Amino acid sequence: MNMQMIHSLFALFSGLEDTLSYAPLVMTAVQEVSAGLRAGADAGDVRLCYLAAAVTNLRFVQMNAAKEKMLATYAGTVTKQSDHTPQIRAAEQLLGTYRALCSDLLEETSFFFMSV
Repeated sequence: MNMQMIHSLFALFSGLEDTLSYAPLVMTAVQEVSAGLRAGADAGDVRLCYLAAAVTNLRFVQMNAAKEKMLATYAGTVTKQSDHTPQIRAAEQLLGTYRALCSDLLEETSFFFMSV
């Protein structure tokens, strides 16, 4: 996967100008996507860059939501918290879109029993 492209796409998805400080987050997303590849899948397929960037974006949004929940004022009281649910859902939908786009490259992770 092209790391520069993933960083560019992550910047596009997140609105960040500089994503280099999030390189560990990007690397974790790349490893997560690579671990889910089917045997014989083309690891250089450009769609996987979009998927890795979407995974990074979701983790970024979740991380920011968690950070905000932990903030406290100087007096020790909890600050007014924003509801990050819409941003998390949007990031999850973006990830779902790119996961579906890459479905032929990824192993099936869900199954169901037809009968018992």
